[in-house]
Amino acid sequence: MRTPPRGRSTAQLLADFGHDLPTKPEPERPGKEPYLFHASPRRGQRRPGRGWNPARTPVVQYRMTSDQAAAWWPFIANPPLPPTGAQIGIDELSGGSFYADPLGWVLDDTVPVTNPNVITFGKPGGGKSTNTKNFATLMMDFGYKVFVLGDPKDEYEPLCRAFGVQPFAVGPGMSARINPLDFGPLGDGWDTLDRVEAQRRAGIIFRRWLTLIRGLVGSQFVGEQRVPFGPTDARVVEAALAQLTGYVDGHHTLHVTTIPALWQLLANPTEQLVTECRYGGIVKSCG
Repeated sequence: MRTPPRGRSTAQLLADFGHDLPTKPEPERPGKEPYLFHASPRRGQRRPGRGWNPARTPVVQYRMTSDQAAAWWPFIANPPLPPTGAQIGIDELSGGSFYADPLGWVLDDTVPVTNPNVITFGKPGGGKSTNTKNFATLMMDFGYKVFVLGDPKDEYEPLCRAFGVQPFAVGPGMSARINPLDFGPLGDGWDTLDRVEAQRRAGIIFRRWLTLIRGLVGSQFVGEQRVPFGPTDARVVEAALAQLTGYVDGHHTLHVTTIPALWQLLANPTEQLVTECRYGGIVKSCG
């Protein structure tokens, strides 16, 4: 069966009159955003001036957060500190002068420092001690006070004498001794204090002494066991210290005592100490 011939299409009819049928436009493809970073060959591009390397570079990868970058990658130059305080040296990262002012950093709201701590480290012979003494000497001109806890290499003693300060020489075989039961600044002007202030200072002093005695006693061993120091022991030691200093008798001026004096009183307690610690009945029954 023959298929009847089809008629002419719309496009052919329009073409007879000189017109073209509009074609369907192709959809526009969205353009791609340019890449922020472009990949490069590991050995570089083989072009002049592009740093091509015939061997592979031993690259080490590090992963860190933004707040850890300063510690993991310390070669990033941070903004310099304000030029306050003493000029210590040259900042190797920025090339400018480096100033040190720890207290000024705390008072300046633009410097994110709340509790400055300085540590000097380096290989032997790098000038650590010299920089530390230079720092201490320069900061004195800005009202800073220097307190040296120890001088194992005898290098701060000449510095103290240069400023007219007599250093304390304490060590094995020396005659000087440190009394850990000294009142310190809390004992100044005791005879002029009112009752409330005297009780406040006494509470601080006796708590410190009790902590000291507890640590000394607890550091001793009997065989393999540490010497115990319980609440009863603390009560007896506190009463003995109050009696030795005269605080229990309400004296206007306290007496400085020592650890040997405390040991002697505990070994030979007075009637007042026995009664105050409530051992009177026990002593009478044992007698």
